[in-house]
This record gives sequence, C-alpha cells and structure tokens, in this order.
Amino acid sequence: MANASGVMAINTFDPICLKMVKDFLLKSAGNRIIHHKIASEVTKSWIEEEFQTLSLFGGADSFVIHQGQDLKTESIEVLLGLNLTDRFLFVCFDTEGAGWKKLTKDGSIPTLVVEAPRFWEINKLLDFVSTYLRLPLSYEAKNWMLDALENTLGAFYNACVLLKLNNPDTKEISVTDVKSLLTLDRLDQFAMASNFSRKKFSDFFERIILLEGNFEKMRSLFNFMQSHLIKMMDTSYLAQKNRLTQYDKEIQGSSKLWTSEQLRSEIERFNEWEILSKKKDTLLWFEIHLAYLRSIRAIT
Repeated sequence: MANASGVMAINTFDPICLKMVKDFLLKSAGNRIIHHKIASEVTKSWIEEEFQTLSLFGGADSFVIHQGQDLKTESIEVLLGLNLTDRFLFVCFDTEGAGWKKLTKDGSIPTLVVEAPRFWEINKLLDFVSTYLRLPLSYEAKNWMLDALENTLGAFYNACVLLKLNNPDTKEISVTDVKSLLTLDRLDQFAMASNFSRKKFSDFFERIILLEGNFEKMRSLFNFMQSHLIKMMDTSYLAQKNRLTQYDKEIQGSSKLWTSEQLRSEIERFNEWEILSKKKDTLLWFEIHLAYLRSIRAIT
C-alpha cells in the first residue's frame, strides 16, 4: 500500500475478517495520510470535488470507504471513471450485492476477495486469528478451542482477544490457560445425535444442561434431532446410495437399537421441546433436568 494508487476494492465473508485484512493492508501504507469515510456519506459531488478538482492542486490524501454496499449507483459510476496517481481510494465490502458487482463487473479496478473457509479448513481460521493477534497458542490449546467453541470467526476472535488481554507477555498459551478463561460453548449436533441414537442418554442430557438459558441452540438441536430420528425410522433410502458417508453408517447402525414406536415417541418429545424453545419457556429446563436424572438412574 506504500506505493498503491487508483481505486481498489475488497470483499470479505465477515465484517471482522474485513477489519483484520484491512488493518493488515493499511499497516504497509507507511506515512501516507489516509482518511476514512462511510459509503452513505459518499456523493457524486464529493467525489468530484475531492478527486477531480482538488487533485489539480496536488491533493495526495488517500481514502478508505467503509460499507461499500451502501454506495449509490451514480457514485460508483464516477469512481470507475477516476484516474488517480500517488493516492488511492480503497472501497470495502462485506457482501456481494449489486454495488460490488457493478464496481467490479468489467475488471477495470484491482479487487481482493476473501472467501469463507470450507468446513475442513476451520483450523486455519483459528490460525488466521491467532496470527493476526500474535497470540502464541499451543497445539493442545488450539485443539481444545476447536472442540469447545462455536467454529465461527466471531467466536475465535473474541476468545483470542480475551486470551491476549490476560496473557500479554506469555510465550505460549497452554490449554490450562485457555480453560481458565473460556467455557465450553460449541454444540456439536452430530455428536449429540450420535450419543442419543446409541442410547448414551446421560452424556446427551449432561451436555444440554451446560447450555442452560440458550434457547436458540436448543431449538436448533431439537429440530435437528427430529430430522435425525426420522431418518432412523426408515433407512431404506441408504440402499440407493453408491457410497455411504460416516453419518449414513451412523444412522444405519444405531437404527437397529430402536423400535419404530420408540423413535416416534422421541420425535414427538423433541417436537414439544422445540416449541418450548421457541417460546423461551423455562419449563423446558425442568424437563431436561428431569430427563437427565432419569438417565443417570437408568445406568446405576
């Protein structure tokens, strides 16, 4: 960015990612004077005055425009016609809406697109955050965070910021350091469904109790459980597949442990719990605790 000139644009999958990438790029701008402006404030007349009139008198300040998706069509058309030297205008987007497509459709300006990681690349997302914050996580600490936290950029970023604030000079953050500050937050629906379908009820309900108060996660889980148990009721569709996934094999194996009547009863129960979750009815937690106590009694 020290020698960058002209109009440029960046688009990322998440506002936090946009901030991180933008901060990284602007660090290399050196001593250049950079101003920040919200896209909703950028008008055709402002662009003309700042970049077409003042530039005749040697204006050299550069600009970063935030929330580029809010740019008006006429402003985008003027931006595309700018010819800047020794200064840049950096437009930031966190969506791929009409504004982004119009600004980049003819390929006349340099663009950078940061896509969301694939599900098998989530560990790289945590590495991305820890590297950005210069947080030296140990291998064990990273693995615990991947298992314990919701695998989203926001969850990783907030957790790493908290760890950095509490361990500013530590050469390596251990799993003990992590556990002392963070709590188990991630709900792995597939693992939960596996426990329940294998009739490991105490493990299933114990994990839910840890999330008491989070009705939205419960609603999502109970909805997923109904879908999972319906698949277990009739596994004939698996015979039509050329290759079974690990999840398919899980359903195929665990379905043998249940009768159709038992599955139907559990589907009805999860449906009732989903309704309670939507209503944010505290009766739900009474029923969850009761189910947990019964599951413990059944194995003692």
